[in-house]
Amino acid sequence: MATSPLPEIPATNLRQAPREADDDLKTIRLEAPGTGVRDTWRAMGPGIAAAMTGIGASHIMHAPTAGAQFGYALLWIIPFAYFFKYCAFEFAHRYTLVRGESIMEGYERIGKGRGNWPLWYLLFQSLANTFGIAGRTLGCAALIWAAFPILPLEMWAVAILVATVGIIWLGRYAAVELFVKIAIVIFAVAALTAFLLQMPPPGEYLSNLAPVAAPAGAALLFGAMWGYFPTTVEVAPMQSNWAVDKRTGMVEVKRLRAQGYKVILAPDYMKNYMKLFHRDMNISYIISMITGMTFLIIGAVVLNPIGLVPKGAEMGLTIARIYTETFGAWVFPVIIAGATAALFSTVFTYFDGQARIFEESCVRLRRSWDTPQIRQILYRGFQILWLVTGTAIIYGLPRPILVVQVASVVALLFSPLLFWLTIQSLKNDFTGWEREYLPNKAMMAWAWSGVAALAMISAYVLYLQFLA
Repeated sequence: MATSPLPEIPATNLRQAPREADDDLKTIRLEAPGTGVRDTWRAMGPGIAAAMTGIGASHIMHAPTAGAQFGYALLWIIPFAYFFKYCAFEFAHRYTLVRGESIMEGYERIGKGRGNWPLWYLLFQSLANTFGIAGRTLGCAALIWAAFPILPLEMWAVAILVATVGIIWLGRYAAVELFVKIAIVIFAVAALTAFLLQMPPPGEYLSNLAPVAAPAGAALLFGAMWGYFPTTVEVAPMQSNWAVDKRTGMVEVKRLRAQGYKVILAPDYMKNYMKLFHRDMNISYIISMITGMTFLIIGAVVLNPIGLVPKGAEMGLTIARIYTETFGAWVFPVIIAGATAALFSTVFTYFDGQARIFEESCVRLRRSWDTPQIRQILYRGFQILWLVTGTAIIYGLPRPILVVQVASVVALLFSPLLFWLTIQSLKNDFTGWEREYLPNKAMMAWAWSGVAALAMISAYVLYLQFLA
C-alpha cells in the first residue's frame, strides 16, 4: 500500500461499551474529542500538510520574483487566490469527515454512467503535473547549488528526485520530518523578521490590494501565481486522502463497522471533529497567506530597487540575497537550509499525494486491480515514471523559474473543473444527519464564485499569452 507523509493515528477516546445480551455484535462507543489547545495541536495534520505544499514554489519562487520584477503590482493576487480557492480545500476535507471516505469516491459517483470521465481526467492531470514536479525539484536544486556548486544544477535535481523516491519506499520520512519542520519554521521566522526590519510604510503596499490588470510582460507570472497560491487545487483530493489516514470523524466509524463492530457516537462527536478540522485548516491557511505576502513584499523592497530578478541556476543566490542584505552573510546557510527544506517537503508531498490520486483512479477504473500488490505497483510505478520524465525535463529545460511558471499555469487551467467536481461531490447522495454538516447556501455561493473566478482568470491568461 502507498505510504503517507502523515502517520496513521488510531482513534482516541474509544472504549468498548457493555455488550447487550440480544446483540451478537461487539459494541464500541466513540467519545467526542476534546477541543482544547492540546487537542487542537494533536488534530492538526491535513491542513498543515496542505500548507507545506504551498510554502514551496509559490512562496519561495513566485512571490520574490513578482516583487523583484513588478514591485507590489501583483500583491493583490495572493489574498484573492486564497479567498477564491478556500472552499475547494474545505469541501474536500469536510466530505471525508462526514462520509468517512476519500472524496475520490465522490468523483467516481459523478462519472458513473458517463464513462468515468472524472477518473480519466485525474489520470491525465497526474501525468501533466510532471512539469510541476520537475520545476519544484529544479528550484530545490538551485538552492542547494547556491551553497554547494560542486555538482551541476541538473545533477543536484536528479539526486533530489532519487532521494525522494528512496525515502518514500523505505518509509523513512519520519526520520527527516522533524528537521524539515524545524527548518521551515526558522525560514518563515527569518522571512517575517526581514519583513519587519525592511517594512515599508503600510500605505505603500496596502494600496496594491485592489485588483488590477496584469502589467505588461507579466502574463505568465500572473497566471502562475493564481495556479500555485495557496497551492494547486489537486491538493484538495490529496488532503482528503491524508484525512482518511488520520482516521478522524466518520472515517474511524466506517473502519470499525467494517470490522464488525456496532458503533455508538457521543453527542458532540462530529461537532467537535468539525471544529478541530476548521482550526487546522484556518490556522494553516492564514499563516500560509501572510507568509506569501511577506515574501513578495521583501522581494519588492530588497530586489526591485537594484533590478535583480531570480532566474536560472542563480535563483538560490538571488533569493538568499534578500536575507543577507538584511542580516548579513552569516544568515546565508540558515536561509538556504530553510528554503531547501520547504521546497523538498513540497516535492516529497506531491510525490506521495499525486501517486495516490493516480493509484486510486486506476483501481476505480479497473476493480480487479484493487489488491495490495497491484496498488503498490501502481503507486511506485507512477513515481518511477515521474522520476524518468522529470529527469528528462530537468536536462531539457534547466530553468527553474520558467519551468515552475509553466507548470503553475497548467495547474491553473486544471483548477476550475477539479473545483467543480469537489462541489458536485457534496451535492449528491447525502441523507439524514449528514445534511447537517453540508455547506450552507452562502458557502456554496462562495464556492461557485471561486470556480467562476478561476475559469475567467484561466481564459484571461490564455488571451494575454497567445492572443493579446
